[in-house]
Amino acid sequence: MSARETAELLLQAGRLVQAEGYDGELSPAQWMALRFFARANPFSRTPSAFAEFQATTRGTATQAIKALEAGGYLVRQPFKTDGRSVSLRLTSKGKKALARDPFEVLVRAVDSLDATERTAMRRALHQVLSTLATSGAHRRFGVCQDCTYFGREMCGNLPSTGPSAAECLLLGVPIQPEDVGLLCVHFQPMNEHRKDGHHE
Repeated sequence: MSARETAELLLQAGRLVQAEGYDGELSPAQWMALRFFARANPFSRTPSAFAEFQATTRGTATQAIKALEAGGYLVRQPFKTDGRSVSLRLTSKGKKALARDPFEVLVRAVDSLDATERTAMRRALHQVLSTLATSGAHRRFGVCQDCTYFGREMCGNLPSTGPSAAECLLLGVPIQPEDVGLLCVHFQPMNEHRKDGHHE
């Protein structure tokens, strides 16, 4: 199969899932926003981070967010450390809507593959996304375990939270266990290591 045919299959899979989103309740853009804010870590639940994740303009992202706020799916809260910035989170209504997410059709389709195929697909798609990111100005998003800034254990005089305690080496803050698998706007792929122990 040619590279073009494979790329067309990827695009068609995305279109089919997006078409599932037109159910009258939410638009595909609003579904994407709900998914993002459900999967993003506390540092990344901002309108600008969502715009970067979607590779879209701030205005387009804001439209989707405002519609979700008006519908009672999202609520904004000021950051504790910076009252000028806001963090968005799902309301109970937003969580109930996400339970009916049309994206789950794609999740089940991928889950129907055997474990070896799923692993190979994940690695291949990560590589494709990395190539796309380096060819443009788009920021990469990922989770802590795959990030070069992920510190396995807290150090210094901070209280230990157990053997799995972790720290963000970029921000110098603890990573809560429930946040380790969430998307982060500060993600830096492991293969782009810091030189001589310093951040690039």
